[in-house]
Amino acid sequence: MPVDSRLSVVAAQWLADIDDSDLAAGTKRLYRFVSESYVLPRLGELRLREVTVPVIDRLLTSVSQEHGPAAAKSTRSVVSSILGLAVRHGLLPMNPVRETPARRATRGSRRPRSLTVAETRELLARLDDDPAAVLQGLPDLVAFMLGTGLRIGEACAVGPTDIDFAASTLSVGGTVTRDRLRGLFIQERPKSDAGRRTIALPPRTVDLLRRRLNDPPGESDLQVVFPSRKGLLRDPSNTSGDLRQALDRAGFPWVTSHTFRKTVATRLDDAGLSARQIADHLGHSRPSLTQDVYLGRGTASPEAAEALHRSF
Repeated sequence: MPVDSRLSVVAAQWLADIDDSDLAAGTKRLYRFVSESYVLPRLGELRLREVTVPVIDRLLTSVSQEHGPAAAKSTRSVVSSILGLAVRHGLLPMNPVRETPARRATRGSRRPRSLTVAETRELLARLDDDPAAVLQGLPDLVAFMLGTGLRIGEACAVGPTDIDFAASTLSVGGTVTRDRLRGLFIQERPKSDAGRRTIALPPRTVDLLRRRLNDPPGESDLQVVFPSRKGLLRDPSNTSGDLRQALDRAGFPWVTSHTFRKTVATRLDDAGLSARQIADHLGHSRPSLTQDVYLGRGTASPEAAEALHRSF
């Protein structure tokens, strides 16, 4: 690449390297989206020497105002990686992103909202009474997520072999994701090492799973507990869209699938579980470096199952 290359040329090489890397499919998809949506339309035609600190700062300010702090943070990371490649090739003496001030989202003082026990029961009842939600298999999926705290992609990847009915535990390690070439598939590598875990299941969730395996919906050889209506892998993105509409119809416009994880965390905290036990259950890599490095991980917590059993 010549010294006077445009940023789009370096970005194309960087994206090709990303595609060939062993990064998760979701991460590759995010980087490409940010590049094509935020970076290239505004900086792509600039020569590398023209991508200065003020130019980058204006880009991040604009993205933050139009799409939010999270989008600006991703944009900063992508631009830094692209220009980092240019530095390694000797096209730039330094990476100007390092001199660009980072923007931190202002943290609100309110505690993240979760469902109360009464709201949980009301939501599940309303979903059961919603024909469209029932047709999409949402009541069982929501009940499962409220009983486990799994991410929606993790829930869509759960198969019969992940469940130990004798021990009332679930092994979590995969997530459903989409790749441009492969389409939907189960990514066996979790989001982080902590994501590969074994959790204890409350009795209601065990009964739910046993019922679904005894009377599986659809006809397919695909061994997942929560397939699509056609018996195929369920697309987490499409499911999130269906869930959004169902939650609005149920009168819970503030709830998302992530609210279910917050609800599980709140239940476990209220039940007196330690931050470490809650992190283990949810598949978080913290609460602290010492705990991550020196204490055992990935074991089932019966206290967690008991706390969730009492929550709905």
